[in-house]
Amino acid sequence: MKRAKPLFSFSLILFILISMYIPHSFADTGTVSVESIDVSYNIEHGDMESIFLDPDFFELIITMNTQDDGTIEITIPRSILDAKFESSDDMFFVLVDGFETNYVESKSASTYRTLMIPFFNGDSIIEIIGTHALNPFISNTEIKIPDWIKNNARWWADGLIEDADFISGIQYLINEEIMTIPQTQSGQSTQQAIPDWIKNNARWWADGLIEDADFVSGIQYLITNGIMHV
Repeated sequence: MKRAKPLFSFSLILFILISMYIPHSFADTGTVSVESIDVSYNIEHGDMESIFLDPDFFELIITMNTQDDGTIEITIPRSILDAKFESSDDMFFVLVDGFETNYVESKSASTYRTLMIPFFNGDSIIEIIGTHALNPFISNTEIKIPDWIKNNARWWADGLIEDADFISGIQYLINEEIMTIPQTQSGQSTQQAIPDWIKNNARWWADGLIEDADFVSGIQYLITNGIMHV
């Protein structure tokens, strides 16, 4: 259910356009490093708390404190988050405190897109959702996994080797920097059972039915959720 009223969208867009040309007080301007890439912002009537990327849901999440109705202008590098339909730019899906919100794309270039997003006094979370995002857990180079690890994956999926034997292959991937797991994400094991879909992924990958990157994503799920400890 949207909180927009008739003519509200027009009013918001008009407010954004006016905000672009009239200076305001209570502005917070700066940059935040997101996966070692700078994201610049300017908030009118608010203060930035954090900007972080959720690659699983292709979204950039902004948390802030607001003192009045205002706008945030944010420049998003395409290398972090983008919205595409085939080869053309598509609209982002923007939520402000859970409500879909219209925005204005004030600038666009080959390496970035700048959005102007309105908010109400008291709003604190903005979600900008695209179609693809940087995955900080996967190397930018093409993933190529040795065949012996594929054999391990097939045997593990078929119950012929133990989890520990399979994990030794995963440790090899991490040591060789084929897979990277942030230290803050690799916690103690919760002793949960490994989901069946992970073993299915391993079998499909060993049989060449899914790509290396899909297999790596499944393993990263186990590690970041504490199901597998390496």
